[in-house]
Amino acid sequence: MIVKATTNFSGTVSMAKGEERELPAGPVLNDLLSCGYIVPVDKEEKSETKRGNKRKD
Repeated sequence: MIVKATTNFSGTVSMAKGEERELPAGPVLNDLLSCGYIVPVDKEEKSETKRGNKRKD
């Protein structure tokens, strides 16, 4: 699952606030989701973000 960190954290998995990465299903993913340290990233949201970052000349 592709997730985004809502805060900085360190442990079995370490991420900085705003960082996105793919994490495998399992207890670590479930724990991080349940405590709110990460949120799932919607694939459509990610593609819209990429389009919004293009320069307009």
